[in-house]
Amino acid sequence: MTKKLRMLNILKWHPKKNNIPAVPTFKQNLQERRFVDAGKHLITREDRLFELKQDGIGSKMKLVEEEEDSEARLAKDYEDWLESVKQTLENSLDFQSPEEQEVLKEAVQAILQEEEQDMRWEGFQEKERPPWRPRRCKQNHEDLLKRLVQRRMEEAQLDSSIEINSSLQQSIICKAKRLKEDLMKVATWVSSCYPEQENVCQLYATLYHKTFSARLREITENTLCDEDCVLLLQLVNEDYPNILNGKMLKEVIDHSKLDPLLPEDKIAPLEQQFLTIEEREVTKCLHKILEREETAWKEGELPQLRDQVYCCDQAIDVIQCFHKHVEYAQKVLGDETKAQRITCQMRHFLTDYKAFHAKAMKSKQANTEAVLMVNLSCLIQCRDYITNKAHLFPEDVKTDCLSLLATMIKGSHYHFTSNMLKELKDLYRKVGSSEWLKDSEVVCEELLAKLDRHIQKFNNLDKMCCQELLGGMHKEFLAEYVRKMMKQKIKLSDKTQQQMAASSLCINSERIHTYFTAAGSNMDWLKDILPNLAGLLKLQDPNTIKLELASLMKLYPDLSECHISAWLRLKGNLSPSDLKKILETITFSKDQLREMQDSLQFGKSFFSIVRVK
Repeated sequence: MTKKLRMLNILKWHPKKNNIPAVPTFKQNLQERRFVDAGKHLITREDRLFELKQDGIGSKMKLVEEEEDSEARLAKDYEDWLESVKQTLENSLDFQSPEEQEVLKEAVQAILQEEEQDMRWEGFQEKERPPWRPRRCKQNHEDLLKRLVQRRMEEAQLDSSIEINSSLQQSIICKAKRLKEDLMKVATWVSSCYPEQENVCQLYATLYHKTFSARLREITENTLCDEDCVLLLQLVNEDYPNILNGKMLKEVIDHSKLDPLLPEDKIAPLEQQFLTIEEREVTKCLHKILEREETAWKEGELPQLRDQVYCCDQAIDVIQCFHKHVEYAQKVLGDETKAQRITCQMRHFLTDYKAFHAKAMKSKQANTEAVLMVNLSCLIQCRDYITNKAHLFPEDVKTDCLSLLATMIKGSHYHFTSNMLKELKDLYRKVGSSEWLKDSEVVCEELLAKLDRHIQKFNNLDKMCCQELLGGMHKEFLAEYVRKMMKQKIKLSDKTQQQMAASSLCINSERIHTYFTAAGSNMDWLKDILPNLAGLLKLQDPNTIKLELASLMKLYPDLSECHISAWLRLKGNLSPSDLKKILETITFSKDQLREMQDSLQFGKSFFSIVRVK
């Protein structure tokens, strides 16, 4: 027992060794993937070896052999180190755990450390620096990433759940998907392993962009079917920009620094092919709509009523067909201007529509009136669409389309208003006659009563179309009324008769205006025409008449000398000399006439449709 205790005491008395942790060797660091520390080992060794060379110690054979062995070992260790770093980088887009992220950070820092060592020897002559410098680790890193990207794009597999017939489409879609997924990985966590100044997101974006672009260029070397052509354009102009402009990638990638995915000489033929496809589709669609309407008209069909209003399905179909294709072309081409070529098909369609419209107006079929009403609604809706969407059309196409529509709308209005005037022709003879002077209210009531029976058929028109048509009829009705007054079937010989006629004109004006506005006309400014003309009848002093005329000519730029002369001749007590003096003051220069014509396009044009001899 005593011996045992003595032995223990001896062990306790024995001094302990220092517990200083051993410095990890190069191989231990490499095994643990501590690439920065392993790299420092290599740099220290290469500095020592180069110093030995510079000091000339290698003159002795034995030391020379040792140096050569050391350089060989250094080269071997460096290759092992580089291989391990490369493997880390090659797998970087598959890493997921925080531990793997730390390893990638080590690899990146080790490469940058090597780059710094290269920079130390910049400016030295070849003999003055180690023969293994520069190692160009950073350039090798970029080359490695380039190969990595190319490999991943080549190995991209399409989701088996997606059904696509074309192998070319499968190739394009799976590569685009891989590109998006990998760039998201880079932005999400790979970028945190690199210093910010390295801009690794932009580097990866450039590499993926160039690889994808090269593949797409290869594809365009062959003639593509229509479906493949559309897919490729949609990818280049819509899908790919959407990837780069995604919320996360937009913040870390400057896509303005990337070259076009396809150069102009490659994409132009695809655009031409696509536009030809779309033009063909639009033409076919619009032709079917017109053919359907023409067939229905020839077979005597009446337009359908919905809530007691004629349905204008052709307007909806035309606008939807046209707009759908133009909007689609803008997305696929990524350029509103290029898509404008399709809009020429609207001009061709309206030219054909005009021929159909002309045939319908000449026809005596029972359904013609109803068909023309629906056509009018279609024309107005198309006009409003082109006006509101003017940016879709080249200027010449827009002008031609609006001109065609204006001609057809005017033709429809003329058809309905001329029928109205024919029916009222006998009653209009009374306007401005002695019978009218005796009892103008009865004459006006008779006109409106017969007019009412005529326009009942417009009750089935949609509100917008009815408003415009009745506005035109309101104007024509009033113009014919004024024209009949200017025929001078009566002479208002004294002030009393002139005031009585003026009062009748004002009363008639109010009844006419009330009737038309109740029916749907929105031409509110017409209510002042007859009262303003009545005011001229009441005036007796020639100078006052001149002043009043000057005011009226500003209100109505198309009030001509012929109109004024015809109206003032109703005043039987106005001497020929006074009339001549008044008319002499009404002079227009050519410039004033030109300005007057320009203002008619925007101002209140009325008297231009009052035809007087």
